[in-house]
Amino acid sequence: MTIERCPEPVNFKELFKDTPGEEYPQKRLYKEKTIFLADKFLVKPSEKLRFTIEQTNSRYPQGFCISLESGYFKIDDDPEKYTSPYNIMLWEDCEVQVFTKKGYFFIKNIWETIVFEEERFDMTGKPKTVKFPEGKPETCFVDGNQWSMGRGNGAAMYSEDIPDGKRYFCNDGDEDGDFDDIIFTVRRIP
Repeated sequence: MTIERCPEPVNFKELFKDTPGEEYPQKRLYKEKTIFLADKFLVKPSEKLRFTIEQTNSRYPQGFCISLESGYFKIDDDPEKYTSPYNIMLWEDCEVQVFTKKGYFFIKNIWETIVFEEERFDMTGKPKTVKFPEGKPETCFVDGNQWSMGRGNGAAMYSEDIPDGKRYFCNDGDEDGDFDDIIFTVRRIP
């Protein structure tokens, strides 16, 4: 598959500004592709899925995140249950079993960057800047801390159907619109 290159900066966050009454997750048409910030992946109760990273092409480490409105995940047959409503960050291939009565979960792409300062609030609510001279790793994703501060505006993704699942083409926070920062699949395990 050929992915069109877009050399100009692309601020997908601006493209996805909320529209009252619009269903989540929002979708937009961009260069003849239906893009979104998160995908709603349909599942059956206790269905097992295989997540496989096919390629990355970014200066940042890449991964994906999954979340449920209600229910829990089991990852690689680990006895620990990862419950909703938290984002579960995954950085490598894995098997995930989904336990939800809702019939779906959400998928986003993530990336890690290094921050050297961030805004925090003291006990009185007054903002202050905290500096990290050596840098601090920060996981970034749509609706995450960096996104909220106006960074990572290039994040978006699209998918194509494949046998037993989907292939995701993702753009990380860089505003380049290339959708090759991470390409991964989600397949149902029989």
